[in-house]
Amino acid sequence: MELLVVISVIGMLMALLLPAVQRAREAARRNQCANNIRNLGLAVQGEMNAKRRLPASGNFSTKGVPFHDWVVNILPYIERADLIGQWRFDQPSNEPPNAPLGTIAIGALTCPDDTATGSAARLNFLANGGFGWTEPVDCPSVGSSASSPQPFDYNGNGVTCATNAAQDGSPFGTDKAIFFKTGLFFPENWPYGSGTERHHTPDSIYDGLSLTILLGEKRWMPGRFAGWADPHPLSNCFFMSASVCQNNKCSPGNVDWRRARSSSSPSSWHPGGVNVIFCDGHLKFLGDGVDGAVYAWMMTPQGSKIKGALAQPPMGYQ
Repeated sequence: MELLVVISVIGMLMALLLPAVQRAREAARRNQCANNIRNLGLAVQGEMNAKRRLPASGNFSTKGVPFHDWVVNILPYIERADLIGQWRFDQPSNEPPNAPLGTIAIGALTCPDDTATGSAARLNFLANGGFGWTEPVDCPSVGSSASSPQPFDYNGNGVTCATNAAQDGSPFGTDKAIFFKTGLFFPENWPYGSGTERHHTPDSIYDGLSLTILLGEKRWMPGRFAGWADPHPLSNCFFMSASVCQNNKCSPGNVDWRRARSSSSPSSWHPGGVNVIFCDGHLKFLGDGVDGAVYAWMMTPQGSKIKGALAQPPMGYQ
């Protein structure tokens, strides 16, 4: 009887102790995740301060050959100068000698809470891409696949993929001008000067460094991406939902910023929300219930400057 009593007491103590241990482990993983994204934010800040511009989300030739992404630029700031020393900037990212380098696991790029299986060279922290991307033609597009982009009519005038401003006349600006106001990181042609160049500087983030999301968590999607050096937009950026504008046309009556959150938005394995880092370096845990319009305000670096049907509602950071 005494033995049974002792066993029962031990069982009760274990039942009380195990949840506490699990919560402690969860807290430790979440803290490590937060530390990793905070350090990446500092690395991007270091790169931005050194070059007075944000790096491109991804670099491509004018014919669409992939070269490298923003992660490659910040390798020296996350103590991987050994990799940047071996990287050949004149060679594509998916061919030797760069391809093997991009498969090396880097702990600073991952979140311990992400339990997905697959490539060890995963990237759990993505850059703020706004609504969409251009690749390789300079045509602002959206969609769930980089291989089948859909042109996005930012000014709602019915013209998309205009080759010059005269073809996309609007009192509220061209699609490309509004595209610049809604996103923070953009694909660019490589080498610089060979084609499209589009990037923000610390001075062009008019809505405020402390109010604009720089990086956010994202669950790894096995089999979809090629590792942390992949320059394709959907592998290194997260986005607002294009359903903000019905049928990809931002005309009067078609716009609702409350629809800004979607499966392309930041996501995580820990309950309640995601870690995001802002352009001034401060960390915030963004709850799952945040209003879509508030989320959009935090995504757009020049949202307050947008006019016309796509103008954001009068609300500040909450």
